[in-house]
Amino acid sequence: MTGHNIMKHPLPYLFVLFAYMFVQTGLYGQKNYYDSLLVKRVKVANPVYKPVVGIGMGSFSFLGDVQNNYWHFFSNNPGYRLTVSTYLDKNHYAQLDFNLLKGSLSGNQGTSKNHLNFFTDIFVFGVSVRYDFANLFRKTTRISPYFSVGLESFQFNTKGDLKDREGNPYIFASDGTIRNQSGQITSRDFIYESDLRKLNLYGRGMYSEYALGIPLEVGFDAALSRRVFLRVGTSLHITSTDFLDNVDNMCAGIQVNRRNDYFTFTFVSLRLDLFSSPEYRKVKRMFAEIPNDDVISGDEDHDWVLDFSDQCPASPPGVPVDSTGCPLDSDHDGIPDYLDREIHTPPGMLIDEEGRQVSDSLLIDLIDKRKAVDIQDMDYYLQPSAGNITGKGKGVPLKFEEFDLDHDNEISFEELLKAIDKYFDYRTFLSLQDIYELMDFYFSQ
Repeated sequence: MTGHNIMKHPLPYLFVLFAYMFVQTGLYGQKNYYDSLLVKRVKVANPVYKPVVGIGMGSFSFLGDVQNNYWHFFSNNPGYRLTVSTYLDKNHYAQLDFNLLKGSLSGNQGTSKNHLNFFTDIFVFGVSVRYDFANLFRKTTRISPYFSVGLESFQFNTKGDLKDREGNPYIFASDGTIRNQSGQITSRDFIYESDLRKLNLYGRGMYSEYALGIPLEVGFDAALSRRVFLRVGTSLHITSTDFLDNVDNMCAGIQVNRRNDYFTFTFVSLRLDLFSSPEYRKVKRMFAEIPNDDVISGDEDHDWVLDFSDQCPASPPGVPVDSTGCPLDSDHDGIPDYLDREIHTPPGMLIDEEGRQVSDSLLIDLIDKRKAVDIQDMDYYLQPSAGNITGKGKGVPLKFEEFDLDHDNEISFEELLKAIDKYFDYRTFLSLQDIYELMDFYFSQ
């Protein structure tokens, strides 16, 4: 393979080389892994829970004497709600809610008997106890219904639309129409300019614009995360007054009911737990036990060299090994000491399969034609780097001999590239793991 071919098709070779480098250097990243073992994530035993803040909006609906002729949800008045909640028990089934409500109530009744209307701003402050039914459901359920009851006070200021834009009173004709001072049919401008309490239209005097209420609320909470919840609910407010619409059952000539005024508030709110203790905290330890992972700490042959760096993973038990996990070979003749019958063989000498230096008589026997080898194999037996006459030295492994094109018992860089080229051209039976082993052999020469 020439350098031109490498530049023409660089991707396969870069892939293999980078894959090899990744396998060889990947374990250096274990430093971060071991550092992480010193940090332990523990559950907070006694967390401190702070108040939860909820902000929402919804719709007020009036249930009293003066009501709209036609009711639908979008005809109601918008309102806003701010809630601060705190837990009352350790299981978090009961909570104390402090609520602020701001909005408006209105009613427009246009009949032949009662042409009544009103509008009032309303500001509510209340405290309620809420019970969460989460204990009735599985812990994995994110939605839990609740019920609450409480006590509240509120302020109102009832106004009426009694005059047109020119300040002239509406005239309600017997046929149900509304006319101006000239007798022409007109319509209301829905500008509530008149203070109905001060007008004292029905002789009820200066009634109080402050009242008490009992809110009854049902709904459900949905946990979006540990600190964020979505609440959907509706509350019925039973009040202590019948003057939210300026009329009660003592007003002569007015068809009304005999109970106090009620109103409802249907809402959606987002509740945020911003200040409570975290559920878990990190603790830094002085030391940590390494988990028993065969990839990280495996030692199959028990030679005290871990498998991921052991080049001889099947060393016999009790045999001394070097830092690579291979049995010691003091004279570097290719025969490990535990099998070597002559552990101090001079460098470059031919040896037999037991590591002993070959005698002259054996060399003479090799010349015997009956025991002679083919001439093309002479280099293998006479080459010092071949190790020994039995082929068990440090030469090229048998499965890689096809790539040793110059038969020098070494794999050169050019021969390595040609082997990789054969692999990608499907001209060899070697696997990708074999290519890695060939690279290992190349770098260990």
